[in-house]
Order: sequence, then structure tokens, then C-alpha cells
Amino acid sequence: MNMLFMLICIATSLQSYCSAWSTFTPSLSLVTRKHSKIKRRRTYAISMKVKVGLVGLPNVGKSTLFNAIAQKSIAEAKNFPFCTIEPNITPIPIPDGNLNKLATLAKSTKALPANIFLVDVAGLVKGASRGEGLGNKFLATIRECDIIVHVVRTYIDEDVVHVDGKVEPIADAEVVNLELLLADLAHVQRRLEKTCTGEEREVLEKIEKALEDGMPARSIGLTSDEKFTVKSMGLLTLKPVIYAFNIDEIDFCLNREETLQLAETYMNKIQYCDLVKDTFMVVSAKLEADLSSLEEDERIEYMENIGFEIDSDDIEQLLSYHSLPLLVKDVLDLSLVYTGPGVPLEKSQTTKTHIMSSSSMSAISLSGKLHGDIQKGFMNAEVIKAEDLIQYDNYNGAKDDGCIRMEGKDYILEDDDVVLIKWK
Repeated sequence: MNMLFMLICIATSLQSYCSAWSTFTPSLSLVTRKHSKIKRRRTYAISMKVKVGLVGLPNVGKSTLFNAIAQKSIAEAKNFPFCTIEPNITPIPIPDGNLNKLATLAKSTKALPANIFLVDVAGLVKGASRGEGLGNKFLATIRECDIIVHVVRTYIDEDVVHVDGKVEPIADAEVVNLELLLADLAHVQRRLEKTCTGEEREVLEKIEKALEDGMPARSIGLTSDEKFTVKSMGLLTLKPVIYAFNIDEIDFCLNREETLQLAETYMNKIQYCDLVKDTFMVVSAKLEADLSSLEEDERIEYMENIGFEIDSDDIEQLLSYHSLPLLVKDVLDLSLVYTGPGVPLEKSQTTKTHIMSSSSMSAISLSGKLHGDIQKGFMNAEVIKAEDLIQYDNYNGAKDDGCIRMEGKDYILEDDDVVLIKWK
């Protein structure tokens, strides 16, 4: 009897378990479908949050430049190493001459620009790849960024201490580059010691050899598929680099041509640099931070007082808050597309710029980014170039003239497309 009773209990338990599992299975399938959907979307890079990491030795002007680009004082900038401990991050709009014009045409009450996100981290020192200074925290933060802005100090100022006692732009840049390379090498070797097979192992072995030869991972010509295979590792030397040579205000204003030539000379001599993929700009962090606190007419007066006669539009073109986002857009091959024009005002009063990797987002993917219901009911997309639409007083005028074309769900969006999704 006891044995029979136990068998009945076990059977009852199994029946309950199976019933519970059958109830749970649809939810599990839903999770799996959702996961698959997310994975497919990643190939289109539809929701981009582009992070730009400022790196460099301590006291080279990273936090000052961060504040200048942000156009407000966020990061603490002091004359001692490791002034920045926790990373600072702020959105920076990409300059866009089309957005406000499109918003006016659409009678929108809001115009939302595309942003990149600027990240200011602690200064890097020799031994950072082994955890010296704030190395571990620094490296973990930078691994999450899409592109590196390497700030290199070139100005001499006895009141601003140098971590090694002497300003040497080429040597200083090489310290940072070597630490990034050594950090990647250790990261790759740790991964290879674990269970790592197939294409991932082949790619990592290729990268390991390059790093041991003193070559950054971005220099060995990895294919898009190979990069995707190791994307989760956040390899530092796989990220594109913009060198920002931080100069004094006189060189920035009065000796620009000479300074640009000198910066190019530095680039050609810096070790662990990729002269094909890397680029550079000149900045004057202190000058730009000072200008950011002034009104437009005060900026012109300030520049004239140091002997630099220039109008306000030209000043803006030179300053990092304008030039850096555009350079990041160019280096990462990003595109801007717009939504808002053509949408009835009772449904939306917002014109918005979306950022994406060039030739990576389809019309159906954009509709999913806007709203799940729009994606489900997708019928077609009306598309026109921003500059073509701006020539008209309204969206319907462009449509009546046949300047707006109809595209299907698989249409790959292009830079400066204005898109209206039709859905039911």
C-alpha cells in the first residue's frame, strides 16, 4: 500500500509539473521570439547611442575640453592628477542645418536633434593596463565607447603640472597608445585561455599576433563579420581614434596653419597609430571653455582682444562643440534621417533627427523604432531628401509636384532622407 501511495503521489506531481510547464511554454516562446527579434534589429543598428570617450594622460585638458564641448561646466577641472574619478557623460547635439527648417515647414512645436554622448574619464598613466592609477575603471568605461578622442597636450604652462614633469606630445601619446594595446593583448589572451572555438578563436588569434607585433586591432583589415564576432569584447585598439592636440589660445587663433602642420607631423611620428583610419583636430580647451560662458557679441570682442578678427559664424565652425560631432559622424560613417514632416499636427508636433550607421536601417526598422504598432501596420514609406523638401512651403506641395516617392519595407534609408511611414 505504501508503495502504491508513493507511485500515485509521483504521478500526480508529474502531471502538475507538466501542466505548469505547458502553461509556461508560451511565455518562454515569446521570450525566445523577442530575443530573436532584438538580434535581427541589431543588424540594422536602429537605436544608436554613440559614445565618444575622451582619453589622455592626467592634466592634458580632457575635463576642460569636455566642459567646452558641453557648453557648460559639468566636469571638475583641477590642476592635479585624477581630478576626475567617476566618468562624466553628457549629450552633444550633432550640428544640423536641416532640422529647424524642416520643423518650421512641418509647423512642429519641438525639433529634437540627434545626439552623441561625450564621456570624460580619469587620466591614464603608465601601468594602467595592469590597474595602475584608475586603470581598471578607465578601461572598463572606454570599452563601452564607440570612438576614442585622444587628447594630447602640446602647450607649455608651468602652472599646470605634467604627470611626467615634461610636455612631450609624441611620447605622451605613445604612453596612452601602448597601455591600450597592452590592455587589449591581456584581454584577448584571457579569452583564448577559455573555451573559445571556431571563427572567434581564428579572429582573436589574428588580433593577438597583431598586438604582439605592436599593431592596433583596427589596422589589420578585419571584415565586418570578424568585427561582429569580437564586438562584445569592446577591444580598445579596434575603435577609431581622433587625436585632439590641445594648443594654447595664441596658436589656436593666430598660428593655425603652422599648428595644423605641426599636428600632422606629430601624427606621422606617433607609434601604435593608424595613419589610414585615425585622424586629428586641433583644440584650445581653455580658450573654448572661456568662450562657452560668453554671449555671441562678447565672444567676438574676446577674440578681437587677442588679435583674431573673425565673425561669429566662423568662430562657431572652429570650436570643438561644433566641429567634433561632425568629425565623429564622418569617421563613424553615420547618417541622419528625419521624421515629422507630413504627419498631421493632431498626431504629432515633433520633428526629429535619427542617427544610424550608413546603409544599415530599413524603413520597417525605422517604423519599429517609432512605435511597435506602426511597425505592425506598416504599409509603405514616403521618402524625400531634406534639401528638396525645404524648397517647398509644405509637405503636400512637394507631394503634389511628384517629388516624394513611395518605398517598401525593405528600403534602406540614406543620409538626409525625410521619411513618413504610412500604417494602418
